[in-house]
Amino acid sequence: MLFQQVSIAILGLAVATEAAIIPEFDGLGQLGLVRRQNNRFGGGNRGGNNQAKASSTAAAAAATSAAATNNNGGGNNNNNNNGGAAAGGATCLDTAVIQANSNKDGQDTPAAGQASSATDPANFINFCKGQTITNGLQVKAGSCNGIVMGKIPSTANMITGIITSPKPMEDLDENQTFTVSVQTKGLAAGTFTNAQETYYSAPQDLNGAGQIIGHTHLTIQDLGSSLAPTQPPDPVSFVFFKGVNDDGNGNGLLSATVTGGLPAGNYRVCSMTSSANHQPVLMPVAQRGAQDDCQKFTVGAGTGE
Repeated sequence: MLFQQVSIAILGLAVATEAAIIPEFDGLGQLGLVRRQNNRFGGGNRGGNNQAKASSTAAAAAATSAAATNNNGGGNNNNNNNGGAAAGGATCLDTAVIQANSNKDGQDTPAAGQASSATDPANFINFCKGQTITNGLQVKAGSCNGIVMGKIPSTANMITGIITSPKPMEDLDENQTFTVSVQTKGLAAGTFTNAQETYYSAPQDLNGAGQIIGHTHLTIQDLGSSLAPTQPPDPVSFVFFKGVNDDGNGNGLLSATVTGGLPAGNYRVCSMTSSANHQPVLMPVAQRGAQDDCQKFTVGAGTGE
């Protein structure tokens, strides 16, 4: 009887002990899961706090970005280029290149015969609005070109030229091939863009030596019955035209061949020096010698000169 009672007591104690251990083991299991979560994600509440902090930081960054966008957008409305710069800035005028004198009419010191300049506070950036745009084309009906003039050389690098052939008043044989030559100085010759697509479409530029990058043209016009006409020739009319797209002899001598020559008559040959995109070259000062030259000659006059 005593043995039976002891056995029952021991069995009851074992059951009670097991019942007490099972919840604790489950707790350890939960603790192990929590520890695994902590190891993987940064730890219980700390992980939650970090995620909350990250969300808060992202929200703050988004708010800052939105504010910056709004500020820059407002700046653009006031001709400020910060917003445009962030987006590429291709259609915005940088404040660093605004020329203050473009907003002056030049009449601070009036002079007899001096005209007032047109003015604009933004470099005439929209001068061509509403006009036919040149857009790299040779528009015979006229157009407006919004491309900036570009880089201008120093006085030490100004262009000059002299026609060396034909000679002044030289008489050439009728219908015989001859060469037109011009000796230039200060021109980095040999650059000639597509005149059917890039006419005046880029600014004048300089090479590393500060010389204008470009080329020259040689054109001949018929002067009619006299070498000394009193009326200028028609600019649309010419008997020879050649864009010289090479650097000649490398020392500024540029030439073109008039194949088959010309019929008897009185002629004027001229050079027309241009930047790479065919616009007339720009010089740094107004008072200077001409960059181009003209020569008069005859063909078939029988003077023997």
